[in-house]
Formats: sequence, C-alpha cells, structure tokens
Amino acid sequence: MLTATLRCSLPMLPGAWFGGAELFDDGRALALARMAEHQTCYRWVSPEGWQEPIRWGRDFVGEVDAVDEVTGRMVLGLDGDAEVFDLATGAPIARLNAHAKETYMAQTLPHGRLLTQGVDGYRRVWDLRTLTLLTEAHMRPYREWSAPVGLLPGDPVLVTRSYLREGRWGTALVNAHTFKDVARQHLPSRAPACHSVVARPDSLEWVGVICEGSDRSWRSARIWHFTQTGAKLIDVAPPARRGPGVVSLSFLTPDWLFTSGVRRPHIALNLRTGERRACPLEGPAHPSGLMLCRREIAVFDLNTGVMAPLYPGAAPEEGRSVEAISPDGTTVLVSTPEALEWWSLTR
Repeated sequence: MLTATLRCSLPMLPGAWFGGAELFDDGRALALARMAEHQTCYRWVSPEGWQEPIRWGRDFVGEVDAVDEVTGRMVLGLDGDAEVFDLATGAPIARLNAHAKETYMAQTLPHGRLLTQGVDGYRRVWDLRTLTLLTEAHMRPYREWSAPVGLLPGDPVLVTRSYLREGRWGTALVNAHTFKDVARQHLPSRAPACHSVVARPDSLEWVGVICEGSDRSWRSARIWHFTQTGAKLIDVAPPARRGPGVVSLSFLTPDWLFTSGVRRPHIALNLRTGERRACPLEGPAHPSGLMLCRREIAVFDLNTGVMAPLYPGAAPEEGRSVEAISPDGTTVLVSTPEALEWWSLTR
C-alpha cells in the first residue's frame, strides 16, 4: 500500500514564483524561482530555509538544470547558455559553450558525462571532469539516446535510428562515437507511415511503434520490442478519427514503457513481465516504479496501480504542483503559492 504523509513545510519567498526543483536524499532542493519581472534564479532550499541565489538570468529562457554527484558538478542555465558550478560550494567553474545557438536541455549520463541539446538541432555528450566534447549527433536521423553501462567495450552512448525504405521499416541502435550499427532489425512496412523508436535504458534493446496510413486513413499502431536477435510484437492500438492510437514511446523506468497517442486511457507496458496498466499522463518516474502525476497531484505506483494524493482534504487547491522525487524514492517536493512541502512516501 502506497501512502504519502506531509512531513514539513517552508513559507515561499515573498513575491517569488516557483518554477521547479531537483530534490536530494538529504532534503535539500535545487530550486528555480522567479523573483521579479524577467529576473529568475537558481538557489538551494531546505526545510530550514532558503539560501542565496547561485545563478541569475532572464525569465525561463533556455532553462537548463543537470546535477552530477559523481563529479561533484552541476550545470545551470537560464539564458540559453550553460554554466558549470561546483556542487558543494556553488562556485562557478566554467561556461560550457555547448551549442552554436541556445542550449535548452542538459542531463547527466553515467561515468561523469553530460548530454546537452540545442536549438541548432544537435545533441552532444561531454566529459564533465574535463569539459571536453566526446561525441555529437543531429536529432534528425538519431532521435533517442541511451547509455548502456558496461554492456559494450568503452561504454559508448547509443542513439536510435528509424527509417522507411523500399518497403521495409529499418530500426537500429547506433554507436554515437563511431556511428556504426550495434544492432539492427528490419520489418516489412508500406509508406506512408508514422514511426519512431526509443532505446531501453542500460540495455542493448529498443522499442518502436509504426502506424501505416495518412491523415485520411490510419491503420492500427503496432509496438515492437527489438533485441539483437529479433523483434517481438508486444501491443496493437486501433486507430481513431484523430490519428494513430500510439505515435510515440518513452521509458518511465527500464521496465515500464509509456505509450502516447490518441488511445485512451494511456497504457504503460512492462517489458519484463508483459503487464499492462492504465497510466496517467506521463510524469517524472523513479526507477522503483513511482511516478509523479502533475495533473492528479499524486504519486502513482506503476507496479501496483495505487495512487497516493499529495494534498490535504478531499481535493487539491488551485496552484498546488508536484515538483520532484528524491533519488531514494522516499520524499516528494510539492509547491503551493504559499509554501514548499516535503512529503514522505511509504510502500
């Protein structure tokens, strides 16, 4: 049984508007807050109080937030750039000139690496210790990324590729350092078709969805699980008037796959057990299967289907928002117009 209990709260800074946070096991959060018109900052906050700002910028322009406890560094950006800071002291280290145009996404990868994404259409992988570029790929042919820890010599980052050619749907995992296929599969398919693939985290597997047809007439969307040895059909979503039943996929955990499209309700599939579960709209998920639900203001347990509300009373008040879950999966940070709240989770 999943339960959520309010542990403590802290008054919101006067005049501040909360824009999100990353929560740590010790209860600290790296918060993004608007302090005045066109003035936004990152700052540490804990149940004991707010600390001084680390990084200032204009509104939420090119918001970037990536923290790596392995290297003790964090990358923050608000104006389309990215700057590296010391995680312990908050001292600036260097400006990361990651992209020719604005950098709008950054996330950490295993072994002290950083993935950035820019308006220039490129994704790039950096060594956070040396701040050197390791590899890059354009998002047009290579949509999704994965870092399969220790599965291949040199632990390369893998990208996925999906294409239609000569009556076949081709999909592959590609080594982002050499751009050679690590694994590939082909299935018969006719154009036009809507198709996409996504890499399973930390594995040599990937999942794809394809739906033949066009705006006038769509067929059923078919979801396939690909491995180095073959392909297995794991789900079929019938079409609807508005479009394909499923058009995109994303991994909530290494096992739970979220399927997005016009099909209702949204369905999550467990690749390990084959289990299917009606699932709320996609939100940040913990590897243990706990998923934050921003619309419902709750935590959803993918493994049991139980949902625990993150508000007192019968319904959430206006302005309440679910922000982050701690790495150990025991604490959730919630914001209201008046306060920040730390909620304890028990399973």
